[in-house]
Amino acid sequence: MDARLRALAGRQDGAFSSAQAADLGVDHAELRRAVRRGELVRPRRAAYVDAVRWREADADERFRLLVRAVAHTRAGDVVSHHAALALHGLPLWGHDTERVDLLTDVGQAVRRTGLHLHPRAAVRPVQVGALAVVPVARAVVRTALTMGRDCAVVAGDAALHAGLVTSEELLAEVARVSPHEGRGRALEAVLRMDEAAESVGESRTRLILQDLGLAHESQVWITDAAGNAVARVDFLVEGVVLEFDGRVKYRAEGEDAGEIVWLEKRREDVIRRRGHPVERVIWDELDRPGLLGARIRAARPAPSPQRPDAA
Repeated sequence: MDARLRALAGRQDGAFSSAQAADLGVDHAELRRAVRRGELVRPRRAAYVDAVRWREADADERFRLLVRAVAHTRAGDVVSHHAALALHGLPLWGHDTERVDLLTDVGQAVRRTGLHLHPRAAVRPVQVGALAVVPVARAVVRTALTMGRDCAVVAGDAALHAGLVTSEELLAEVARVSPHEGRGRALEAVLRMDEAAESVGESRTRLILQDLGLAHESQVWITDAAGNAVARVDFLVEGVVLEFDGRVKYRAEGEDAGEIVWLEKRREDVIRRRGHPVERVIWDELDRPGLLGARIRAARPAPSPQRPDAA
């Protein structure tokens, strides 16, 4: 790749626009040759990404690269909605990976081949690298309106857990949404968020438990007979310990797989001795909430027999 393009991509996290390349003296013909040689990827018109970064990226990182590349083609615009969440480094789930939302100089929302353009309004952007991006609270709330509750909750949980936003900031942003835009949907999403969640899987599992009407607590410490903490579990659901994706807690560096399995078995034995059945949920089961609910209900410990009152 041309050294000038390599340096430009390096400065901008792997993405740039054809206009930026032209400012360095690299014309369209050289960009086309770089694409043919497999040195660059062109995900959208006038938007380019370093091909090595693109090939090595997972789906989430490819979306971030797309957002960066598109944003560089729209100097002066502000990245918004779930595209902004991606640039803030927050997890996404159930989102449109072809859609990029931007705030720009339009009187009303406009759609243009994967671009969704919104009026700027009175939004004060923050800088993420070289790009202007809406603050986390606005991005989360606006994502609830376009990508739905679950996508917003997954990102909102992570943002709360990392201290990137507060519940008060989220609620203040909800108040800026008009009723006809969907204030009720945004409020529901924010009220469902929980800073205790530690992963996308935990967020989705909690939403399912809520939808099923199962009483639960998140990130619960199980104690022994003396009251000493022995294990922290993802969820305690009506007496049943529910762990997402078989994730083993507190792995010590250097432990081999056999040691980890043995330690986890001992951990589960302690939990069961405390009267809590243990169930695990994997990714595929999150798409079958009814079956998950049936498993949990079937595993619930029987209530202790009541001793009749003395005569």
